[in-house]
Amino acid sequence: MYLPIIGGELIKTDRIHKVINPATGEPFTDVFLVTREDTKKAIDLADETFKKFSELPLKEKSKILIKAANIVEENKEEFAETLSLESGKPIKDSRVEVLRCINLIRIAAEEARFVLEGKVHRVDAYEYPPNNENRIVMEIREPIGVVGAILPFNFPLNSMAHKVAPVLMAGNTVVVKPSIATPISAIKLAKAFYDAGLPAGALSVLPGKSDELGEEIVSNIKIAGITFTGSTNTGTNIASKATKLGKRIMMELGGSDPIIIFEDADLSKVVPIVVRARFEYAGQNCNAGKRIFVQDKIYEPFIEIFKEHTKRMVVGNPLDEKTDMGPVISIEALRNLKEIIDDARNKGAKDFSARKEVNLKGYFLDPTILYDVPLESRALKEEVFGPVAPVVSFEKIDEAVEYANSVEYGLQAAIFTKDLKLALNLAKRIKAGGIMINDSTRLRWDALPFGGVKLSGLGGREGVRNTIYNLTEPKIISINLTA
Repeated sequence: MYLPIIGGELIKTDRIHKVINPATGEPFTDVFLVTREDTKKAIDLADETFKKFSELPLKEKSKILIKAANIVEENKEEFAETLSLESGKPIKDSRVEVLRCINLIRIAAEEARFVLEGKVHRVDAYEYPPNNENRIVMEIREPIGVVGAILPFNFPLNSMAHKVAPVLMAGNTVVVKPSIATPISAIKLAKAFYDAGLPAGALSVLPGKSDELGEEIVSNIKIAGITFTGSTNTGTNIASKATKLGKRIMMELGGSDPIIIFEDADLSKVVPIVVRARFEYAGQNCNAGKRIFVQDKIYEPFIEIFKEHTKRMVVGNPLDEKTDMGPVISIEALRNLKEIIDDARNKGAKDFSARKEVNLKGYFLDPTILYDVPLESRALKEEVFGPVAPVVSFEKIDEAVEYANSVEYGLQAAIFTKDLKLALNLAKRIKAGGIMINDSTRLRWDALPFGGVKLSGLGGREGVRNTIYNLTEPKIISINLTA
């Protein structure tokens, strides 16, 4: 049984929530849920703590983060197993997420000094105001205050690290609302921060109902900024309310990333990348390759090779070392995916799945390929968060660009071709935050900017340096040397 953490203190409430293992459809542990009133208390505490914490020397905050990363590393297998149990992620992928979390915290501890070092402006280059040659003008960055962080279910550990480590290094305090589906990893990571010496009040983790807690985080005047990862609909609603209240926002939203494969591509190299890009973590990644466009001359060979590689995937218990793909997160997600597949079939698409026998009771769906898919199908219009791969043929380059840009999302895209000139030309024409040439849409460097255009992102991009920059304020200090 797990308890919420309010400012470093474990809190019991009268609300208990059973955390479901999606691989079995049954509870594997309980967590106490907080109320809106508890959330107010956590925000008040973070606000009271902010002034003292923001004045803590950078070297001291860095020591805390490095120690927290070491604690996670010492217990990495326990973290990975917890992650697999609550999210359904295969254990080998959970270990990768734990590794990313450790590295991200260390990067934040190291890189904050570069983002926050400030600068001196040569104002003597400007005619106005007069007498600039007698002034020294410095620019520094200061923390904004209390940051509300709202996490997704699919990366509960790494997303927590993204929304906490750089924010703390910037001098802000943080109130975290994890997904109610996957709250345990966030609680365990918060405990690691406090075991590493984080001052009381600087961080809270509040599992609870999204409408209740989210509304408090968005509307509370003591929250200065909000960092969110999740669905576009939820994110745009939060952004609309938050910006009206003058809050800083960082919204990492949905994606329907296109994969474009040209006739000169080597399918023996491309297909394994595409299989992983689409079906990793049962396709529940914002930057999964969700729509596949293949030039007509290689369309049929691609389909056959894609089927063969998909058949080789091991679907099963996430804790089994051999498992490549586990379940989707919930019964509701499974039902929605089946409706999307039925919609494509009813509109004339053909489908293929390995028809694997999975002797588990959880929320499993075979990795499914849809081909000859009509463009009006839900599979090509919506963000499909699951192991469903729609494949469409195209003849001309302009068609591929049109198809890629036809949705409201613009997170990432992948282009496969030996013609680098063609790829770079397309990279300019495709509306996305990241273009991967001859590589997976799933690429992400935790230290670098990550996010999208259109309805894939609002406000600042995520990434260690970007987060520190976006959640601090610049301040100009001018010194008159003649006064």
